[in-house]
Amino acid sequence: MRRFIAIASTTALEILAEPLSLLVLTASLAIAVFAPAFHYHQFGEPSRMARDAGLSALFVGGMLFAIVGAARSVRREFESGTAAVALSHPVSCVQFLVAKACGAYAAFALFALAIGSVTAVIVNGAEIGAAVARKSGDIPRLWGVSYACGVASIVLPYIVGAVLNRFFRFRFSLSAFVTTLAIALASLCYRPDASLLRLLPAIALLFLPAAFFVMASTAAAAHLKINATSAVCAVLAACFLPFAGNYCLSAALSGGGSIPWVYVAVAAVAALPATIAAAIVGTAFTPSQL
Repeated sequence: MRRFIAIASTTALEILAEPLSLLVLTASLAIAVFAPAFHYHQFGEPSRMARDAGLSALFVGGMLFAIVGAARSVRREFESGTAAVALSHPVSCVQFLVAKACGAYAAFALFALAIGSVTAVIVNGAEIGAAVARKSGDIPRLWGVSYACGVASIVLPYIVGAVLNRFFRFRFSLSAFVTTLAIALASLCYRPDASLLRLLPAIALLFLPAAFFVMASTAAAAHLKINATSAVCAVLAACFLPFAGNYCLSAALSGGGSIPWVYVAVAAVAALPATIAAAIVGTAFTPSQL
């Protein structure tokens, strides 16, 4: 178990320290923050654009983060010879690949936590801005403090990461990623609203396809080069599109609606066979054949 945890934690840190991971996080945050800030039409609901933009950023950015992070991490292990060293010790092929997938999934969970937190802040800001506009008769805008928190989660991490890297030799991307997460979580403390708990099932649903794609990307990268792995994952993503609406349910929250946790549980059961199948494919060969 200690070896499993060591491989998983090292993989998570490795993915979080990737510059590409930070860029995907920043791009996703920019969509979640700026799309509702520059969109004044409410479509009958003040927070609809903020909610749709945030969940869409988590869905698209999260899939990219999960697939690329897992594939690059696993492929690097095999091409550098680190996997051969690990498998020469009492670490089975199954244990190694599942640990890599769990580490990649843990990194995705931190990514989703950051995006989900900022989405909640911006949705709350849209509701506050609409309430202020109703009293003043002005155009509804995002509440300034909430918007500033969202912008801070994009800008400040780069400054903090640069300072820590320059004076303390910390890894820039990892420092910036952790700072983003810290700012996003701290921003939730500003005028929290219990109604935002309705977002939790919608965010939880997006963890389910991510689990499949992390495992599928890990399985493909164990046997294919990075370009072939990307092609396989792209085909799987295209096949997944008809089912995407079952996991990205932003519209279900419109008009005060909610997503029952029973639905999340059923969706998890539905996604489990595909995830297990990907794990079986990834560990189908012996370490010597890898």
